Amino acid sequence: MREITNETADQKKGYFAQERSYGSFARSLSLPGPVDESRIAAEYKNGVLTITLPKVPRQKNVQKVAIQ
Repeated sequence: MREITNETADQKKGYFAQERSYGSFARSLSLPGPVDESRIAAEYKNGVLTITLPKVPRQKNVQKVAIQ
């Protein structure tokens, strides 16, 4: 028997999702923006896998123009 629980939230795109399942499975998803790959963290505790994907800080495109 497979046990499934699903939750979803948005709170102005802050987002919260929770899935509980029993047995093997795989999940793929598209991210809304770039992620700082060097700071990705995953923790498995008490049967819960938490994955943290920090956003890449936005950089302003600054261009210097020489005045003649």
